Amino acid sequence: MQNLIIMNSKFVISMLIAICLGATCSTKVYAQQTTAKEIVVFNNAESPIPFRIPAIAQTRRGTLLAACDYRISKADVGWGNQNGLFQVNVVMRTSDDRGLTWSDSVCVARGNEQAVERRRIAYGDPSLVADRTSDEVLLHCVAGNVGYQRATRHDPQHAVFFRSMDGGKTWDDGTDLTEMIHGFYDGKIPGSGQADGIFLTSGRIMQSRYIKVGKYYRLYIAHPLRQKGRDRIGTYVIYSDDFGRSWQVLGGATMEAPSTAQDESKVEELPNGDVLLSCRELTGGRKFNVFSYTNARKAIGHWGKEVMPDNMTAKEVNACNGEILMLRARKVATGKRVWLALQSVPLSARRDSVGFFYKEVPTGKRMSDTQTWKQGWQKGLRLTDRSSCYSTMVRMDNGRIAFLYERDGQNGGYDIVFQSLSVREITGGKFK
Repeated sequence: MQNLIIMNSKFVISMLIAICLGATCSTKVYAQQTTAKEIVVFNNAESPIPFRIPAIAQTRRGTLLAACDYRISKADVGWGNQNGLFQVNVVMRTSDDRGLTWSDSVCVARGNEQAVERRRIAYGDPSLVADRTSDEVLLHCVAGNVGYQRATRHDPQHAVFFRSMDGGKTWDDGTDLTEMIHGFYDGKIPGSGQADGIFLTSGRIMQSRYIKVGKYYRLYIAHPLRQKGRDRIGTYVIYSDDFGRSWQVLGGATMEAPSTAQDESKVEELPNGDVLLSCRELTGGRKFNVFSYTNARKAIGHWGKEVMPDNMTAKEVNACNGEILMLRARKVATGKRVWLALQSVPLSARRDSVGFFYKEVPTGKRMSDTQTWKQGWQKGLRLTDRSSCYSTMVRMDNGRIAFLYERDGQNGGYDIVFQSLSVREITGGKFK
């Protein structure tokens, strides 16, 4: 199929671009329910243009927002080397019944192959957050026609933030914050020099449950940083107290990176307000670190020493983008209320078998001790044995987990699949 499309590229591509640049950028693909809880939200198998990179959020009014790449280029943003094109769009579908049914697909960030502003050529790798106290929604995309590994300080991959003020119904034209974020590191990273590549990770933008400065609860995004001649700078975390209009580096840019992992990473908040960093290691496995606040309001504190759990090494876990989620649960054996951490990731060294690790989080100071995050992880539910890759999740207003992941890779993309899961299902009945 892919070969046929490439061989007939002039006709097929022109038609697809015409469709994609329409008023709604509809993919004309409808959600398919495969089980009582499993729905293919973006059907890659039936689309000539591949879907990739899921993101999900739930608004305060209960609407689920599911977004992903619509890759006209058939590649990552900036890597349009398969069919000569660079355009990537971000498409979205919404659900008002906790994922049972979904709207038609619309473009929220539309690339333009002929754009004069290079950042407008392609938008991809979306991340999402819906404000807990208003109807604002923030969508971040990497943008442009330069890939992360090819970017330089003066020819960067862009970081663009789109904003909705009505719960995801309509969106603005996006704000480019590339220079702001790059400026944090200019002449400040260990060894001085400038950051050439900055990649803000897709999936879920973390919003604090506890730390509120002014109108908004704090946001966090993790990102790797690379430098010419020294690619493995590591991963940093930025935070915002004005819902993504401005950002700062958590812990400062002059410190050594909190993780040596040079890849996509996620942030979660501990029950005491400290910050947990979960990193995809470039060669496989997961690494964790914790930022402990001494003054949360002023974002003052320090990072610990990163760890890799013995059962999340490269032999057990693929180098893949997954999600970390903290939630309140009850231990079935004792009836005790506890905090539970969920980590989604392929339960394999290959890109297949997406599922969960979980761990009961200790109370007190121990939860911020990085050694805590090296031990105690248990394998939970495996969703599939088939090819599967990136995943993300949020806890819905009914207590269930809205889980969105890639499955059945083909033609440069994956089906983007939604499942509504209970804590009991994920933990094999040990927690609920």
